Amino acid sequence: MSNKGIENLIALGFLTLLGGLVYTATRKKFEITQDSNSDDLLKRFNKLIDIHPDKVANLQRAHETIRNKIKSYFYNNTNLPIPEFYIQGSYKMKTVVENRNIKCDVDLAVIFPEYPGVKLETLQNHVRNALWNHTTKGVVNKAPCVRLTYVRDFHIDLPIYFKDRNGKMYFGSRGNDWQPSDPKAFVEWFKKKTDNRPQLIRIIRYLKAWADHTKTKSGIKFPSGLALSLWAIDHYKSSSRDDVALFNTCSGILNYLKENFKYQWQAKMPVAPFDNVLSKLSGSQKSAFYNELKEMVFLMTEAVSASSKSKARPKWNRIFGNRFRSIA
Repeated sequence: MSNKGIENLIALGFLTLLGGLVYTATRKKFEITQDSNSDDLLKRFNKLIDIHPDKVANLQRAHETIRNKIKSYFYNNTNLPIPEFYIQGSYKMKTVVENRNIKCDVDLAVIFPEYPGVKLETLQNHVRNALWNHTTKGVVNKAPCVRLTYVRDFHIDLPIYFKDRNGKMYFGSRGNDWQPSDPKAFVEWFKKKTDNRPQLIRIIRYLKAWADHTKTKSGIKFPSGLALSLWAIDHYKSSSRDDVALFNTCSGILNYLKENFKYQWQAKMPVAPFDNVLSKLSGSQKSAFYNELKEMVFLMTEAVSASSKSKARPKWNRIFGNRFRSIA
């Protein structure tokens, strides 16, 4: 086991060092075993939660249709500038995962090339009208976006931005003033942080899949996938094995949360508006999430120290749920 992983677990109270040996709180000797190696299982799981190629093709067609409908609507029904578009979020960063319902969430930014001169609510209504009856599941205005839902496969969120004369980007959320925010800048930052680090991308995807399974099972509101991604980048610890890398990264996140319990947690955007994306989580929600993360790290401790992969497997099954169980 890496020294960093040991240090994190000692800080969490999971381990005690006696005479150079590592023990769990139950006094059982702990070590990462080669026989527990579940790297291949996790990598197969990573492929399982990926978007099916047919769905990617459907998504690309949907994006093209949405762009054309919105452009045509603004051209024919308003005197407002015609917007541009940018795929943002997890799809752009290759960290999007299918959730337990085999759906995925995709963001398509609607960017006006100049200040539109009307309220955000007006813009949202125009975008909604442009897509009215586009799908049988409908389109609705939400505070940060317009959401278009498809019967199967995915829903598409359309946040609204504009560029000022200097090319600076602003994001609109209902009930708030326009604030500086550039989705392209964040994607560029993310790509620099994950460049030549495919394992880190997989770690983020595993975390998001765990969160989807756990919050669906428990009904707990979790930090966003964005927050999990930022934490994974901050605490990433590489390994030749994905199971060990996930264990070390998650123990690092948990140690950070323990040391800064509840009210000092931060997951700040590295680009404008530099806000803490955890700001809407209540104290009780943070406590519930912390306990779930602690349980996951404990299960991973047992998994990576198991005497065989067959004994590690039930721990990973509990962490990720039925989809992981389905892996041959």
